[in-house]
Amino acid sequence: MSAVLTLSANVTSMDMGRFLELPFTVPEGTCEIHAQITVTPNRKETCIIDVGLSDPLQVRGWSGSTKYDLKVGLDDATPGYLKGDIVPGEWAVLLGVYVIGEGGAEINATITLSGPKYRWLQGDLHLHTVHSDGAYTLADLDRIARGVGLDFVALTDHNTVSQNLAQPAESPVTYIPAMELTTYHGHANLFGVPIPCDDFRVQHVEDVRRLLEQAKQRGAAVSINHPYDDAGPSCQWQWGYEVPFDWLEVWNGPWRRSNQESLALWQSMLEQGQRIIAVGGSDTHRSHPTVRHGYPTAYVYAKSRRAEDILEAIHDGHITLSYRPHGPRLEVRSGDAMMGDEIMPSESVSVCLEGAKPGDVVVIINEEGEIMRHAIDEPGSFQVELSHHSKQFIRAELWRHCSAANSMLVAALSNPIFIRNSH
Repeated sequence: MSAVLTLSANVTSMDMGRFLELPFTVPEGTCEIHAQITVTPNRKETCIIDVGLSDPLQVRGWSGSTKYDLKVGLDDATPGYLKGDIVPGEWAVLLGVYVIGEGGAEINATITLSGPKYRWLQGDLHLHTVHSDGAYTLADLDRIARGVGLDFVALTDHNTVSQNLAQPAESPVTYIPAMELTTYHGHANLFGVPIPCDDFRVQHVEDVRRLLEQAKQRGAAVSINHPYDDAGPSCQWQWGYEVPFDWLEVWNGPWRRSNQESLALWQSMLEQGQRIIAVGGSDTHRSHPTVRHGYPTAYVYAKSRRAEDILEAIHDGHITLSYRPHGPRLEVRSGDAMMGDEIMPSESVSVCLEGAKPGDVVVIINEEGEIMRHAIDEPGSFQVELSHHSKQFIRAELWRHCSAANSMLVAALSNPIFIRNSH
């Protein structure tokens, strides 16, 4: 969606010291406003016009006469202007007539209204800092995240929220407020709100239920973490799956046996008709040869870099996992529908892979298990379209030989595209 509006006004010497407005209407669904303003004196006279923008609720910014090319978007804005929600309704270019000659001036504004600019963002949904038992400061984390090319990270320190109140300012990295609920019988990440609960101490499953309900009431998304964990029973999820949760962390750190067990658990949930979204994260605490920021990486197809839009995209299932930043990206699509969306049983499905290597194996899976596999011969892109008889879902895995482990390991993992029940 894109629309261009042209506004104009004549300013006279009678307007000296006044504030004027050039109103325009912003429709629902607009995600960015770009205003380009020109001031043309009618004579060779000094003319200084200050400018700004207002939305239906407030002034969104003011740049005086220093900037006449202005942008306001969901996750970015010209300095001096407020990024954030683009409220539909009447906006205005604000004019402050500071100096105007006897001949006056003509003001012209070209307004470009743009819709969502969906893009793939990559990030790490599970890591730790000095705010709990990690070795990295937030400044360290910011430097590392920028260095490896992460667009977002979630601050999942254990049973504390102080990290959410100390996020680095002026960083291109999006910091998702979070907390890892850490109990003696399993862990869960609470995403999206700075203070998801008042007290982390739980003793019984009813305590866990109440805490997770409180977090969700506050707007948090809940992920059950590493349901199987090689570190021991206290890290494995023992509270059952009748408690409120949204996502399941099937990929924690480097691929290993416990991840394979978590993947099997997720597959069984999908087979039972549960539309659970799979997530993953590095669970990095300190320098380690194989546990590193962004290993694995979550690729999320979001309309902006804002934390709320990233989480909304994950909630919609628009997420796929890769073993590293800028690693292979595996998708399942059907026309305009993608992972997390629902299609009719008759619609064909495409499995698409970017970053393929010879020797890779793509495995396609539905509620009955593996239905197809393809060995990759050429590097680059790979795509296969399949007709199917799936009744619940289709998802895909990419397996790649790892020389360090001397075996084939999961290198990418898609979420499912779901099949509409025709009954």
